[in-house]
Amino acid sequence: MGQQSDDPERVWPSGLTEPEAQELHAYVLNGTLIFFAIAFIAHVLAYINTPWLG
Repeated sequence: MGQQSDDPERVWPSGLTEPEAQELHAYVLNGTLIFFAIAFIAHVLAYINTPWLG
């Protein structure tokens, strides 16, 4: 298993420092926003091509 460090800057359970965790969180949010934007555009194009719900 992984080593546990006695470094007080690192937080449990990820082992990241606060700035590292914030940077990772920003990447996750940006990736999620891009994914949903692409999904939204795909759904709009699908609806225009084959209208459902009436």
